[in-house]
Amino acid sequence: MLEFKGGCHCGNISVIYKTTIPAEDAVPRACQCSFCRKHATRGLSDPMGEIAITVTDPARFGRYQFGTKATEFLVCSTCGVYVSAYMPDGDRAYANVMANVLHDHEAFGPGVAADYGSEDEAGKRQRRRQNWTPATLTIKTQD
Repeated sequence: MLEFKGGCHCGNISVIYKTTIPAEDAVPRACQCSFCRKHATRGLSDPMGEIAITVTDPARFGRYQFGTKATEFLVCSTCGVYVSAYMPDGDRAYANVMANVLHDHEAFGPGVAADYGSEDEAGKRQRRRQNWTPATLTIKTQD
């Protein structure tokens, strides 16, 4: 498994992306929804990989939802960086990671336009279960 690390600009949200797909073979997706266009996304996922997201200060952590509210868009409230789209799903979760937040972000190509606007909530959830990466989200508690 290949491992890529990164996170938001201020370091409050960190991510470890483990994947079977070499960076040069990855095809980042540039979702065409209004939220993703404003963030110039290049989403990465690998159903055979793992994403571990860690939040150091929960007071500086934002979870934004819109549309079907099937997904949480994880954004740092301090530096404003959009790190991941995260979908809790029963006792599991699936996510993607934005290539731009990875330390080796230049190793990944440009985003390929992807339009999911015609999907209903069930369709979005099914596509994410099949294509996104199994994920964990750890929010550290303040002492």
